[in-house]
Formats: sequence, structure tokens, C-alpha cells
Amino acid sequence: MYTHFPVRLSATALLLGSLSTVALAQDADTPLAIDADLGEIVVKTDRPVAGASSYEFTPTGQMSTPAADGGALLSTVPGVTAGRMGGHGLELVIRGQSQNQLNIIDAGSFTFGGCPNRMDPPATIANVASADKIIVERGYASVTYGPGGSGGTVILEREAPEFEDGKRWEAEIRTGLSSNSNTREMGGSFSYDLGHGFYVEGSGEVRTADNYEDGDGNEIRSAYTQKTAGLTFGYDRNGLDLALDLERDRAEDVLFAGAGMDSPLSETNTIRLRGGIDLNQGALRRIEGNLYQSNVDHVMDNYSLRDPSAMMGMIAPTTSDTWGGKIEAQLDFGRTRAKIGVDHLSNNRFAEGFMGPIALIEAYDPSRQVALTWPDVTIAQTGLYGETETDLNDRTVLKLGARYDYVRATAGMADVVPSSMMATMSANDYYTAQYGTTFDEAREEHNFSGLARLEYELDAASTVFFGVSRSVRTADANERAMARANWVGNPDIDPEKHTQVDIGYETVRANWSFNATAYVDRVDDYILRDAFSVPGVTTYRNVSADLKGVELSGAWENGGWQVLGDMTWTYGQNRTDDRPLAQIPPLQGKITMSYGQDAWRAGGRVNWAMEQDRIDPSRDPGVTPGYVTLDLFSSYEVSKNAVLLAGVDNVMDETYANHLSRSNSYDPTLVQVNEPGRTFYVKLEARF
Repeated sequence: MYTHFPVRLSATALLLGSLSTVALAQDADTPLAIDADLGEIVVKTDRPVAGASSYEFTPTGQMSTPAADGGALLSTVPGVTAGRMGGHGLELVIRGQSQNQLNIIDAGSFTFGGCPNRMDPPATIANVASADKIIVERGYASVTYGPGGSGGTVILEREAPEFEDGKRWEAEIRTGLSSNSNTREMGGSFSYDLGHGFYVEGSGEVRTADNYEDGDGNEIRSAYTQKTAGLTFGYDRNGLDLALDLERDRAEDVLFAGAGMDSPLSETNTIRLRGGIDLNQGALRRIEGNLYQSNVDHVMDNYSLRDPSAMMGMIAPTTSDTWGGKIEAQLDFGRTRAKIGVDHLSNNRFAEGFMGPIALIEAYDPSRQVALTWPDVTIAQTGLYGETETDLNDRTVLKLGARYDYVRATAGMADVVPSSMMATMSANDYYTAQYGTTFDEAREEHNFSGLARLEYELDAASTVFFGVSRSVRTADANERAMARANWVGNPDIDPEKHTQVDIGYETVRANWSFNATAYVDRVDDYILRDAFSVPGVTTYRNVSADLKGVELSGAWENGGWQVLGDMTWTYGQNRTDDRPLAQIPPLQGKITMSYGQDAWRAGGRVNWAMEQDRIDPSRDPGVTPGYVTLDLFSSYEVSKNAVLLAGVDNVMDETYANHLSRSNSYDPTLVQVNEPGRTFYVKLEARF
């Protein structure tokens, strides 16, 4: 399937960082150069497009073990890292930033997980399999992506299906197996032309896995089952497109080696209406928008998925309900293109905890309620924005953007004491003890963000850019309102202000390409999760911080041979306390070499990371040794519409951990949750 859309040279370079798509098996002799004509060109959607600060790809055709979730898939992208506390629910990090420093946008909508301990981050919930295209922006790239997003944005895009002449339907199936953890994956999708511009699409997927073993043969608690289903009714004709999405995600029996609890059930339901209309009313060219709502119900406990005989029963049911919308006008003034819009994002979170005999706490007996961890916390943000792109001349483009966000945060049950006789303190009591304040009154913020970026084409194949931005992100429910004896949010925490400068270079030649970016991020009022100032209690306070780094990637191709590589270095410093920031990835990267002709391709990938000894000992598990691992992969085009992928990850069965991974709370003899040992896999993908 081909998609036609305009692509500027400065945003385009082919396949930098990881050999990950079926297209490479099919197009091994295609040169890396693109036509110097900057008009409309054709880009095959299953081939990655990489820029110095962005990466675009499709979720199919990945030459690695079946991904546990969206976080695992996205962690293969150059410049993206993920920490784990099990086999599921991986936490993304881009440029040393994570959680709501990153925006995860699924077909225009936001969803926030229901677990205070981040068992279900947004990338895990996102319906990755239904995405036609995934775009990863590193750094603050646009004011149109909603509030926050100082570290980066992940965008899952969906498009109306395109049917061949005389054909009213198309379908796709995917299946895969892997040896370590006995992972099984089965999924598929279909689309049907209802006529007169109307269509229907459906998708479903089931992934299930047992515990995996690390390189030393230690069993890591990591089993899970995840089921997703979606249905879309749409219309696309004569410049008008509308789509209604209904989606359901259900994760069951999810085990976590890096947590004191597991999750027997986490369920997300999403409804989304999106669309737009092309216009030719003077400068006004298009209006588009969306409305959405997602409801997350999450349960975690310490007994249903492990032996409860030696422990006090604990269960924590939580909810996270998000709704929002956006309307945007797109304009064209000749040499200047503009976007003007308004968006709204509101998230309500409620979490409580019960302790005692299992029969009573499973019934949520009020006499056993010991905590209101999220005391009915609502954070609502309304934004106004405008962004322009201007062709200053034939080689120079100037991008300017400005954004204002009004934030209102409340905690409706901050003064409520849990029902159990064991509980004596309300959330307000915790806030008062740590900060001398309460959350009886709403907190309001007026946040201003903006960016400027200048791109200059050195020649038809090379571009340099310089950007400066200010992005502001408000505190999340944990940072603002967590209410536990050993973990207390700060209602008066100030929002983070990031002032970022980045400079980059991109070139695409006949058979090689190269990208390089360097950035510096000076952060005022960085929201520090402080585990060292108050003994035994995690609190939050604002500090000054620095984040900086370098991102490199390149590719070379000749006669069926391909060599690809990427490298990322990140530095984080708490300037107020003169100590390293926690959870900063080390210098790391990948090198891939492969050979292929006609319908097949085979190769190897070396994954490496240096030791990370710049740590915050109160939050990082410890110094993490460096590692080098080897993966082997292959693909074979069985037919015009089917491809078989097979390989082995971690060939040498190395025992290692990502620095971002959690402490192994279930097995204290292991410092961190280790990555899987040697894993064989086979996958089949077919289209009809």
C-alpha cells in the first residue's frame, strides 16, 4: 500500500538506526537517495523514515521477538529507551525524560493509566496494532501536540483504507511465537468498503506469555495476557473524513518482578470521534478535530497471583478517566502555512487501598479501607495555540509556535479519612505534615510555551537546523496529590519550565545517509521525586536541572549489503543539590549489518550500552554494568502478500539489565529486573 504526501528533504532520511521492516527484504537494491524535486513524492509506509530528531515507521515487520506492548515496540526506535519491572508495561524514556514529560497520542486522543506505580503506562494501553503509522518526535517539536511533551511525543496515526479497483475488502493476519517465556501472539484486522465513501474496520489481538528466564537461567516474574479489540465506522470522500472508534484493551494476570504487587486485571475502554474537512475558502484550507473519552479500571494486589500464606492481604482498585478534544484550522498564505487551534484535556484519578483478610478486602469492605492514594484528583488543561511555517527563500524555512495552557487541579476527597480503624490521617494530613499545606482549594496555573526553528538546505541532499523552545508541563496526580505514609505529593508544586536549544544536521546521499543532533535543556522548577531529603518518605520539590545529549545515526548500502547504526548519549544533573538525576540512560546504541537479494534478507544486530555510574542512589537500583548483546534475524517473502520472519535475540545468552529497570523486589538477590536471555522466535504476516 502506498501513501502520497508531501515530504520536505529536511524531514527525510531512509532507515537510520535499526533494520526493522519487511520492505528491506523486498527493496534491497533501492538506493538511499531521494529525488531532489521537493514536490509530492511517494513514500512506502512500511519503510522507516528517520530524521535528526524524528522517526517514522509502521508497527508490522519488526525483526525481533514479538513485542509485549507498545512500550516494548517503541524501545527499538533510535533514541528511545525503556525501563521494565516485568514483561509488560515498559516505561519509555526519551532524552532523559519519561512519564508525562512525554506525550503519547493515539489517533488524536490521550489516555492515562490507572496505576500509581505505573504498571500500565500510556504506551502499554495504546492500540499500536491499529496504527497505520507511528511518529516519534524527540524533544519539543510542535505546540500543536497538546500540553507538556517536553521530552518528546509519540503519535499513532490512522488513515482511511484505500481499496483496489474492483475489491471491496482487505485483511491482514499476524502470528508469532518465541521460545523464552513461551510468548504467543495472534492478531489481525480487516476493512470493508460499504460504498458511497463509507467503510468499516475491525481489529483484534491476543498476546500471552509465561515468565521468561534471564541469561543465568533465573526465572523473572513477567507473565501476562493482553487482549485488544477495535471497531471503526468511517466516511472518506470529497475532502470530508469522519471516523468513530470503539476500542477495548484488557490485561490479565500481569506479573511484576519489580513491584510488591501484581495486576490481576486492567481494563481500558475508549471512544473517539475524529475527522476533518478540506476547504478552499481564501486562506482557510482545512478544519479538523476530535472528541474522545477513555476509562481505565485497574486492580493490583499482593495475593491472587502469588502465595498469600505469609503476607497480609492488600488490594488497590483504581480508576483513571480521561476526556478531551481539539479543533484546529489550517491556513495557507502562500509562503506561510499556519495552524490555529484550541484543545482540552481532563483526567480524573481515584485510588484506594484495602488491607486485611482476603475475603473482606476482595469485597472492598469499607472497614478495611486504609488509604485514599489518589483522593479524587482532577487535572484539567485548556490550551490555545498557533504555529506557522514560512519559506523565507528556496532553501530556508522558519517555524514559529506559541501556546497558552490554563490548568486547574483539584482533589475532591483530600479531607476524607479512610474508613478503617487502622487509618487516622486524610490526604490533607499527609500534605500538612510534609509541606504545611492542604488541597482544599483548587490550584490554577497559566502556562506559556513556544518554539522557533530555522531549517536551511545546504544542498539538495543536506539540511541543517537550529531550534529553541520553551515548554511547560504541569505536575501529574502522583507529583501533586499522592497520599500515603511513605509517598506524599505536593499540592503546591510548580510546573516544570524547559528551555531547550538543539542543533542538527541531516544528509541523504546516493547510498549512505547520516543524522546528528545535539541539545541542551535548562530546566527551571524541575519536579524532583525526592527519596533522600525526608528519611523513609518520598516527596516532591522543585529544583534546577540540566539535561543535554547527542543523537547520531547513519546508514550505508551497496549491492545488497546494508550497515546501519545509531548512538545516544544523555546527561542529567540536579544543579540545586549538585548530584546526578535519577533514571538517566547511559551511552548506548546499535549496529546492524545484513545482506539480502530478491525475497530474502538475513543479518545481525549488536546492541550495546556503557556502564552507568552517574546515579541517584536513593532512586536508582545502583551502578549498572555495560553490556553487549547479539541478535540474528532473517526474513523471507513467501508470496507477494506474505512474509516469514525468524531469528534469535541475545544469541550469547548474556545476563544484563537496562539501567532504567526497577529494583527486583520479588527476588532481592537480583539487583534489577534483568532482560530476557536467549530467545528464538518466528512470525508470519500476511495480507489479503
